[in-house]
Amino acid sequence: MKKLSKTALLRAGVAPFIVGAMLPAAAFAQGGAADEGEATIIVTGSRIARPDLDQASPIAVVSAEQFALKGQTNVESVLNDLPQVMGSSTGTSNNPGGGIATVDLRGLGTSRTLVLVNGRRYMSYDVNQVVDLNTIPQALIERVDVVTGGRSAVYGSDAIAGVVNFVLKRDFEGIELNSTYELSSRGDGARWDINGTIGANFDDNRGNVTLSLDYYKRKAIFASKRSWSRDSFNDNQDGTFSPGGSGSIPEGRIQVPGLNAALGLPGSAIFFNPDGSPSAYDSSANAYNTNPANYLQVPQERFLISARAQYEVSSIFKPYMEAQYVNNRVDNLLAATPLGNSTPFGTGVNAGSLGAFDIQANSPYFSPELQAALNGLDTDGDGYVSVPAYGFRTLGLGGRLNQDDRSAFRIVVGAEGDLGAGWSYDGYYMYARTKNSQRQTGNVALTNFLAATRTAFQDSAGNISPFPFAGEPNGGTLVCSSADARQAGCAPANLFGEGNLSSDAAAYLGIGATNLEEYTTQVASVAFTNSSLFDLGAGGVGVALGAEWRSERGSTTPDTFLASGNVGGFNPGAPTSGGYSVREFFGEVNVPLLADTFVKRFEVNGAARFTHYSNAPGNVFTWAAGAQLEVVKGIGFRGQFQRAIRGPSVNELYLGQTVSFDGQSDPCGNAGVTPTSALGQACIANGVPAQYVGDPNTNDSNLVNPPSFQSGNADLREEKSKTFTVGAVLTPGLLPGFSATIDYYKIKITGFISPYGQGNIFAGCFDQGIQSFCDLVSRNSLGQVERIVDQNQNSGGLKTDGLDISLGYTTPLPFTIAGDEPKLSLNFNGTRVFKYDFTPVVGVPIVNECVGKFGVACSTSVPSGQPIPKWRHSLRTTLDFGKITTSVQWRYTGGVRDDDPNTIYAVEKIKAFNYFDLALAADITDNFSLTGTVSNLFDKRPPFVISQQTGGNGEQSNTLPSTYDVLGRYLSISAKLRF
Repeated sequence: MKKLSKTALLRAGVAPFIVGAMLPAAAFAQGGAADEGEATIIVTGSRIARPDLDQASPIAVVSAEQFALKGQTNVESVLNDLPQVMGSSTGTSNNPGGGIATVDLRGLGTSRTLVLVNGRRYMSYDVNQVVDLNTIPQALIERVDVVTGGRSAVYGSDAIAGVVNFVLKRDFEGIELNSTYELSSRGDGARWDINGTIGANFDDNRGNVTLSLDYYKRKAIFASKRSWSRDSFNDNQDGTFSPGGSGSIPEGRIQVPGLNAALGLPGSAIFFNPDGSPSAYDSSANAYNTNPANYLQVPQERFLISARAQYEVSSIFKPYMEAQYVNNRVDNLLAATPLGNSTPFGTGVNAGSLGAFDIQANSPYFSPELQAALNGLDTDGDGYVSVPAYGFRTLGLGGRLNQDDRSAFRIVVGAEGDLGAGWSYDGYYMYARTKNSQRQTGNVALTNFLAATRTAFQDSAGNISPFPFAGEPNGGTLVCSSADARQAGCAPANLFGEGNLSSDAAAYLGIGATNLEEYTTQVASVAFTNSSLFDLGAGGVGVALGAEWRSERGSTTPDTFLASGNVGGFNPGAPTSGGYSVREFFGEVNVPLLADTFVKRFEVNGAARFTHYSNAPGNVFTWAAGAQLEVVKGIGFRGQFQRAIRGPSVNELYLGQTVSFDGQSDPCGNAGVTPTSALGQACIANGVPAQYVGDPNTNDSNLVNPPSFQSGNADLREEKSKTFTVGAVLTPGLLPGFSATIDYYKIKITGFISPYGQGNIFAGCFDQGIQSFCDLVSRNSLGQVERIVDQNQNSGGLKTDGLDISLGYTTPLPFTIAGDEPKLSLNFNGTRVFKYDFTPVVGVPIVNECVGKFGVACSTSVPSGQPIPKWRHSLRTTLDFGKITTSVQWRYTGGVRDDDPNTIYAVEKIKAFNYFDLALAADITDNFSLTGTVSNLFDKRPPFVISQQTGGNGEQSNTLPSTYDVLGRYLSISAKLRF
């Protein structure tokens, strides 16, 4: 494949203003003839070589120069500027985190965007079968092609939303060194990247070897360092908010029926003063602020090495090799472990919540007045009182630290060549493996918590009693009541009052935990192509035929505590292990039918792929058909219909039972709900005692985010989608340098794979009265939700459609500077989303309409949990003065409204956001250049959204960190040396 020259790109209209500019903005590819005698090229979205970049599906191209002037060293920051790309995992994703960076086209989910490197599948980071963009060598990126619309007929599974193909440099010759340093305007969060690439041609340019090394380090920023993220808040659901946070507090909080009344205190829960005396708990005053201890930007350290070699033995045999190795280390830090009655406990059929625990009524940890009140509630006289609802925070163990040490390597060996008569081939084998050692600290062994908090007295003779022994100092020695626990080293834990936990008790409670993850992908593929098999009079008919075998296999192996569910802190999970294989046969055809007749050009194309899965999907057939019509030179139309599929991932198939938190509120605790109302009656039927219906304690801040127990489903079938695109391409000769495209897209997915989601389960049960949904919800004796069962299903459906608009214009300015003719370039890309409707269960009248919205329902319906604004665009203006280039980018995200008309939140609307980025590049010498950038030039602060409204997605930063800039203004300086 011949490297694209800037002349070819200009004529094709990919970036019409690339004329020496340092940064061409992304633009949709347009048609245009190749230079005379120029070789054909491979365009992402097809295997058939063509003389131009034209095709029936819209394609956006991001050049290497755009990465340079963006001034940010991680790939996802550049791709996320495209309006077709929705927010996903980034360096500000702390909970959940993992240090991975992903891309999500159309907001359909990262698993529905196929990421390729040089047109081939790349390595997945875990059992979700998603590519971590951190593993792609940015220094070698020549361009990134983004093809929207399903491409399963060409590339196979996962291309429902489209394809993102990273095209790496070939035939690199020389030495290039790059270094970038970034720093926020507040002087924190430094990021530093240094990379070097060396390449050489040999044997009269028949061979080439290229090696690239990259080192990247990013420092942490704590949420306490930004005013908008340092405090936790509660949404009062009446249009106001108040200081708040978690009901699991360092002082310890318990709720025992009748206790507050016995103490003469208001409310229904107490917390503990350091001396063990009780005070009435008020969530607005006593909730724990979790935010300051969390990362706003997660620290990262990455080392990457990439190599490529090729040699032309003969025209028929050109072997090549690609290899990458990446070590990526990322930390995630959360506030100290919360322990409460809703804390997940156990796995498998025994999975549930920690539930009630016993406290010793005569414990010396308690003040005399509290002991008296507890003894009055000890109706069976055994010396213990059951506590059905509670919340503790183990500050003595420090924060919950998750350290990922992920190593991945990939090797590709293959050969390509010309077979004669216009036929060529490309065959290869790829093996990729990722291993991750995930170390966790700050966790608590739950059985140890239960043992250490159920205390008793021991006399000098070794006798045990919950009551004080007469004649013994202090009534005896306080010990753990269980003999087995004492033998195992149990130390009584005083969690009743902040700072009272002893070092021995902390050592007994605290545990480390380790997850081991491994994932392997193997691909063997061969394709035979002929770009001009025969000519019908309008140009050569192109064909491609091929076969592919692919194996996907992975596992997640938690340690004993995690696998048994005997852990508080990070979520427990049973082992995940499994895999499947795929055999495929595919073909493509492109047929020019008319040329230079009553129309300038007309051609049709088609693609088909037969796939056999070794698991439940079995035999699958996908296909695509399209056409291009150029009426007169410069005015063309294109259309494509595609049937795409996505096979279930290893995680979706074989996920061992694990825990997820969706951040949903129980409707039964909403203010205004009465026992006699329809909702109240449904709540009573679901296990809420009548006296607690409409009681805010049913939605106690410890239980606003109840656990969902999720697991895989080996019987899952493939997702199916239908994608239709139609558009127009304008390159008028009367306006040189101008190009425009407009494309309408429509995507429908059936058999959508996902859990139902807590919000949809609540809606199905309490709004629709569907008993099967109600059966998924379990409650404690106070009516609080403690467990939701939510397995992966092929039950959902999703529909979305919209319009993509791209405008580009470049023109020389009517003056010269130092002999150079300045050029002005404008490039605009915008996307208007008309519809984004998710149906959790086809046939059940629950449809979440999420375009232009955010909130509880849509955080579950949209795979990323992020808002879907109706309109997004980016506009880049570039002035090229020869050796100096300046560029300004305007990023616009439209406003969104809350999706729940029945609840008044503190924030009912997020206004439109405008970000501006500035770049200045200078060629100091022929071999040395400098680039400076300012991102978020006006230091725009993110919108304020409390996590109760966003399904937990804003939990750690009071906003939506994957959609909006949460770090403020960032500055960078980059240097490039080439010789």
